[in-house]
Amino acid sequence: MAAAAWERFVGHRWLPKAAVVVLAAVLVAAFLLVRSERRDAHNAGVLETACGGVLPRETVRGLLPGDETWELRSDLDLTGPSGRGPRTLVRCSLDWGEYGGLELAAVPVLDVPLRGVRPGDILSAGTAKEPDRATAYRTATTQVTVGCPAGLLGYPRPVTRFRVHASLNHDDGSEVAGAAKELATVVTAVADHVRDRGGCGGPAVKPSDVRPGPGRVTEDSEDSDGVPRACRWFRPGMLDGRAWGRDDQEPRGVTGDDADVCSLRVPRAKPASRLDHFAGVSSVSWRGLLLPEARTAYGAELAALSPAPEPKSGEKSYVLAVWAESSCSGARTLSRVRVETAVSALAADRADRVLDAYLASSDCRAVKVLGKVWK
Repeated sequence: MAAAAWERFVGHRWLPKAAVVVLAAVLVAAFLLVRSERRDAHNAGVLETACGGVLPRETVRGLLPGDETWELRSDLDLTGPSGRGPRTLVRCSLDWGEYGGLELAAVPVLDVPLRGVRPGDILSAGTAKEPDRATAYRTATTQVTVGCPAGLLGYPRPVTRFRVHASLNHDDGSEVAGAAKELATVVTAVADHVRDRGGCGGPAVKPSDVRPGPGRVTEDSEDSDGVPRACRWFRPGMLDGRAWGRDDQEPRGVTGDDADVCSLRVPRAKPASRLDHFAGVSSVSWRGLLLPEARTAYGAELAALSPAPEPKSGEKSYVLAVWAESSCSGARTLSRVRVETAVSALAADRADRVLDAYLASSDCRAVKVLGKVWK
């Protein structure tokens, strides 16, 4: 009977072919199911270990393509006591395809050592070339700078800040649009991991603290008009000047944790003499660790402060420095504004107003003018 049934089956016009098709489909489905289960298990293991196992798994799983196999590369976690301070605290990369990947890193903010505290010294340090690992945050999808009041261990100079940044790209290398909100959660988790392991203290990081990389901001950039942030308080009209032209020297400025510096030269709108074509202004404020160094570097000038009567005429240029102490954004601050003009009366008349504008722009309170000195 079985033989007869088999004969009928084999002799059927289309039934054997259909059976082969069904069997092949079942085998393919089984193969795909097994492969999918293995891929899911592999990806789950990757999430458990990546970046020290601190990534929010559901958030990251929602960001990454579920039909791809993720590979963990460049996994590194050097947070916590580890002897000499590392250049990179956390680094991990989850890759798929040819170019797709989630890249995340946490690095200490290592300020360029200053050769001195005068404006020229600070400006030189501010323009020094930094390594790629220190500047990668500028073009990242999201990034945050985190305070570490207790300081990270193992560094020759105090390190009281670190940065965490993350980027997410498609397989073709293009950035994944609309991922910033979820990435902020990922960046926050890693930032708090570094804070806890490093014994930083201070407030916890919130997703609202995370921002786009500063190099990605264009129209809304604070420096979109070419004027450094440290110089944006100045207006050419303060010294009867005109707006900077294409051929005029551009302002130079640096904004840092312990000092802000601006140096600029403004073309005079109506020169009073053949020497009166430009007026110069520099501003500098010192805070924190640089305060005692500034007082030492400018000890002779601070000792010579007085109401500063106007000097005798006949010089090619006149330089008047005005000093003040204040509290700026809650920090004790020492500030100096230097005005250079070809006419002494202009410097004497405007220096106080220039200082007031400078301090007001930094939300400085309890201002005490220490005095002036002609240079």
